[in-house]
Amino acid sequence: MRVRLGGRYWQLRFVPNLNNFGEVEHGDTADTRIIRVRIKQGQEEMLDTLIHEAMHAARPELDEDAVATASRDIARLLWNLGYRRTQQP
Repeated sequence: MRVRLGGRYWQLRFVPNLNNFGEVEHGDTADTRIIRVRIKQGQEEMLDTLIHEAMHAARPELDEDAVATASRDIARLLWNLGYRRTQQP
């Protein structure tokens, strides 16, 4: 799936085998800028992972602590407001 974050296009891929919950590969082109998210995780965890990796892609200058704190807070807010995945990726 192609997504736009931070003014650039990225490939968003849901993958079965990943050592982490997610990862970002910063490339020079839309074909080499890739966000990978492990598909085998709970819905709330998936929401947090998507926000976390999107933040890394959009704001690469932020350190891990800032990204982790913000993504966790945003995911919790959206989850408490009732946001849920309606389709499997």
